[in-house]
Amino acid sequence: MPEGRLPGLEAAGVIEDAAPGALDGTGLTMGMRVAFFYPGAWQSYVAVPAQALVALPDEMSDEIATQLLINTITARHVLRAGLRELEPRPRRLIQTSASSSVAKMITYFALQQGIDPIRLVRSTHSGEHLERELPGGNIIATDVDGWQAEVRKAAGEDIMLAVDGVGGDMLTGLFDLLAVKGRIVSYGSLAGGPSDMTALTVKSLTLVGATIMTWQEDTTADERMQDVKAAIEVGSNSKPMLSSYKEFDLSEIKHAVEAVAAPGKKGNVVLKFE
Repeated sequence: MPEGRLPGLEAAGVIEDAAPGALDGTGLTMGMRVAFFYPGAWQSYVAVPAQALVALPDEMSDEIATQLLINTITARHVLRAGLRELEPRPRRLIQTSASSSVAKMITYFALQQGIDPIRLVRSTHSGEHLERELPGGNIIATDVDGWQAEVRKAAGEDIMLAVDGVGGDMLTGLFDLLAVKGRIVSYGSLAGGPSDMTALTVKSLTLVGATIMTWQEDTTADERMQDVKAAIEVGSNSKPMLSSYKEFDLSEIKHAVEAVAAPGKKGNVVLKFE
């Protein structure tokens, strides 16, 4: 890899060795199947902190286990950042890039919490596919004139919360749709361009960043435990949420890395070491 970088952030495997006492009190044992997220995860052998390991149910496949944590935890982390101290609790939220893996997880957990999402997608075709794959809330295509009016109509009330993984002009557009003192949680910048921040001041909006890279620092031990529990539940009982992935053999690692960074990527990339 360029400059010696090791790819991968998430993996599943078997505990082969541990430092003396490292597993004490964790409930983990040698030979146990685990999932984890850690930089440089795509290796045959990798040393990670014991607290990063999550024990896996025996019946869970490696293909599901290896994509279990990051998207699930990110989705819950984003929702938590949006809802924290936001009173009254919103009944609706706006989602951008609603067909992405993380956004679908956000939809899943929002519906569980009784929040009705307004889901923005790039095209009518994408929206139709998403509706079949994961029904719920309103799905609105942004390639149609007047889509902003459709969002307001679907909301039927002031919109206080949006979650955005796109950035650029889309983020600017969300500023216009939100009510005064609304909140946006940004968790990505797929568009890659700048955003006009004028409305942040004019409407006294709040823009919050959320990333799994600060999940440990941003959450309590109980919140982290609940996030991991929710991830196991998704992997055990809601496998369709993790079914859109591309699988590569180790000999195809170059293609796997290219797939991770491909524009418009949908679903996860799974690299098999067997």
